[in-house]
Amino acid sequence: MANLTSNQSLYRFLRKQIEEQIVTEDDQLIFDAFLKNDIQHACQPIRDIFDDDIEYQHLTIRYGSEDENNVYKYDLSEEFSYCLDLFSLIIALRQAQFQTETFHPDLINSVVLPIRAEALLWGPGKTMLEQVARFHKKIFLHVILSLQLDCSTVSKEDAEMLVQLIRGKDEDNPFPVWIEINNPSANLQYVPSLKPDMLKISVPMATKEDRSAFLPIMRFLRQQKTKWVAGRVASQAELNQYKLLGASLYFGYLTDLPNPLSFQSYEKKKEDFWS
Repeated sequence: MANLTSNQSLYRFLRKQIEEQIVTEDDQLIFDAFLKNDIQHACQPIRDIFDDDIEYQHLTIRYGSEDENNVYKYDLSEEFSYCLDLFSLIIALRQAQFQTETFHPDLINSVVLPIRAEALLWGPGKTMLEQVARFHKKIFLHVILSLQLDCSTVSKEDAEMLVQLIRGKDEDNPFPVWIEINNPSANLQYVPSLKPDMLKISVPMATKEDRSAFLPIMRFLRQQKTKWVAGRVASQAELNQYKLLGASLYFGYLTDLPNPLSFQSYEKKKEDFWS
């Protein structure tokens, strides 16, 4: 395989992979949307929980008429869904590129991308990550991968290898790695050994049952003393709870309603217009 040194080559690599992984009817539906540039992305600011200053941008991909439509809710085959994770990585790179070309360096907020560890351990996913880290380092500096990881399904050895790959070879200036917890019952056994720079918690707190389910995570956070982000905050009451529990940052739907957007599609333009 030729090196993926250009942005266009990353897209061509992904396009080939995603077309080869079509299994279900919904795979075909989402692939057609991919070709038509109907899969959008949305960014929400991640704010300091005390002064509300914007520190990062949280990026997700969307599809459908509703603003919050999750593209992963469809009946997707496993490896096809991994391709969507890789597509979101390309979009995150483009968002970071847009910021570096548009804003003063002091105004650039790194893009935080939730992505499954399994997608990056999958052969094509690992290849893309290696190519991005090697040939797109300047922009990748402005992207933070927030790994969705369950220690029951990903071995410690694989997780450590993946984190090392993301951090890079420069031990004095490693790329940051976040770990995402979006399931109260997730196995977090070896997460401390990965030494994440941040934990992102996306667990509901609306009901008494939700808060009870959150207790094991809270105990884990207090034991590790790692900074953490409260995700998907739905109300001022929840925000106040997270403050008391020790969150450093937050994002959600209080005031920062995301507007889905689309970048220009490569299907319509042959040259590499965001190199």
